[in-house]
Amino acid sequence: MRRLRRSDAVNPGLLAIARVLSEDAVRCGLKKIDAEAGEVWLQRTLDDAVRPLLREPWILDFDTTVKPLSSEQERAVTGYNPSKPGRPSHSYHSYLVANLPLVLDVEVDAGNETVSVHGSAGLWALLERLGRDC
Repeated sequence: MRRLRRSDAVNPGLLAIARVLSEDAVRCGLKKIDAEAGEVWLQRTLDDAVRPLLREPWILDFDTTVKPLSSEQERAVTGYNPSKPGRPSHSYHSYLVANLPLVLDVEVDAGNETVSVHGSAGLWALLERLGRDC
């Protein structure tokens, strides 16, 4: 998808957007949102967007990925890292709809928490949040 640029005269009209904000303006506006309230709002909005799709039969795919890091980041720990042994990493536990590019949720854990049991709490929270009808 093409990124909207402030000087773009075509796409804002096609998308019925009055104006395009700068990245700095968006970042400044997001800083004013309480982190917890913003996360709740974002999760509810994303769930509402995908819930109608999940009324059809689908298969849940649970995947764990090791993301090597090159700098010090929060919860970066040396753990199982086949591509770059000894380097700190994060472990991403992803919950997806199989055979679709649709990610339902992602949990970011420390690099030494790669076993799927570390993502099970997030999985149960996702299933509870979506409800039995999905």
